[in-house]
Amino acid sequence: MHRRHGRPLLAAVAVTLALTAGCGADPADTPARWTGPSTPASAGAEPTPGGTPAAVTGFGAAPASCPRPAPAARSSSTLDPTAAFHPGRTATDSANAVDTAPNCEIVVGGRFTDVRGGTRTTLGKGPGAVLRLDGTGRRLLGVTRLAGVVEDLEVHREGGEIAVATDRGVALLDPRATTARWQRAGAASRVAVGAAGTVAAVVGGAVRVYDLRGAALATIRPDGRTVSDVAVDDRSGLVFVSGYRQVNAGTCVPVQIAYVHAYDRRGALRWRAYDHPAEKLGDLCADSRAERVSMGRDGKLYLAGVTDGGNSIFGRSAADVTRPAPNVVVDKFTQPFNTGNAHQTYLARLDPSSGRQLAGQHLLARIDSKGDRGNTVTPYAVTADERGRVYAGGVSAYQIADRSRVALGGRRLAPYAGGDAWVLVLSADLKRRLTWVVFTDGGAGAVRGVTAGSGVAAVAARVDKGPFYRTRDAGPGTGGGYLAAWPGLS
Repeated sequence: MHRRHGRPLLAAVAVTLALTAGCGADPADTPARWTGPSTPASAGAEPTPGGTPAAVTGFGAAPASCPRPAPAARSSSTLDPTAAFHPGRTATDSANAVDTAPNCEIVVGGRFTDVRGGTRTTLGKGPGAVLRLDGTGRRLLGVTRLAGVVEDLEVHREGGEIAVATDRGVALLDPRATTARWQRAGAASRVAVGAAGTVAAVVGGAVRVYDLRGAALATIRPDGRTVSDVAVDDRSGLVFVSGYRQVNAGTCVPVQIAYVHAYDRRGALRWRAYDHPAEKLGDLCADSRAERVSMGRDGKLYLAGVTDGGNSIFGRSAADVTRPAPNVVVDKFTQPFNTGNAHQTYLARLDPSSGRQLAGQHLLARIDSKGDRGNTVTPYAVTADERGRVYAGGVSAYQIADRSRVALGGRRLAPYAGGDAWVLVLSADLKRRLTWVVFTDGGAGAVRGVTAGSGVAAVAARVDKGPFYRTRDAGPGTGGGYLAAWPGLS
């Protein structure tokens, strides 16, 4: 057992994003339309996806309707993307977030300084952009320029509005991303929107909550805690905040302790998960952080955490540190032994109304040449489809299960070259890995966002070093942003 780590999580290799000044907008772009919350969804909208979009170099012709779901591949190491490409051509690009709209469009946000094709809209002069593609990822429908880099986004699953978090503020865009229904100042890192339109954003060390019209509802400040992410469930009326607190007391000094809190829309605390008292940790001294939370399309709350070593609170119940967690062990890649201080991913499903933990699983890489020593797997995204299958993504050190057998589009990828951008798909009971592949094809980078639902699955990634896998019709783009799409599971 790993009793104490050599390095805190704060010393982990960080995935950073350069936020430099971007190019000005194309003079031919659509003029900005800043509107108030009373503007109807159709105001200023571009033609429907059934219309004829502008020609796009490098994007094949594809229908704009929802793709047909497909069965899982026979091997978890294979995937057949319908599209995999670099939307831009600049090394400073990054695709930071992705989601699926109600009409099955793929919506991508990030920093893109040279994207060609599609209908263009300018809401601000800067490097940030929202891209809209059809459900296969082959047809670019629209590019919307924003003043700030898009750090995160989420699509309103009822109405299709797009909530965006940028380094300039929070905004709610109409479904075509041609107008801003409202915008609020303050650099935001994460954002979420509920079924009824409640928007919550991480701004500094606080979470700001708004209604669908942009009226402020609450500001949540978890005392003494770092905030990593936010999710919204309007069915239960709750806003979920995740992160960690640094503790310098108890048997583990110092130690980071993960937490997930649930608040109502007025900011009152309703339940908490993890966040155990330091004096009750015993020998559970490995740092832990709750990095990502999201509402799956099955109505459950999902957590992607990270721990610095195997002996952490994620081996224990989210409600009671004295009880074991309902963790599912499949093989050596899901069992935290011989880990040293390697950073591991932890995935969990929670009941959003009560915080009760329903299932969990560790995830780590293994160094086969060193006695299967555990190695780092870090998460940056988690979600679930309508049937509760779990999708997660991030960056992995050498190496994930069956790495040498990973094949995309029928072709084996180049060996690990330093930082694999990975995606994992688990069955709803967490007992089977349906997909665990990487997109780095001799390069290095990280998956930053993942989406799954309505027959669509996609990842957004940042490229540190090329090459990444590309489909044959991907075109000449070689920028730092990357998108891959494939049919969702039937």
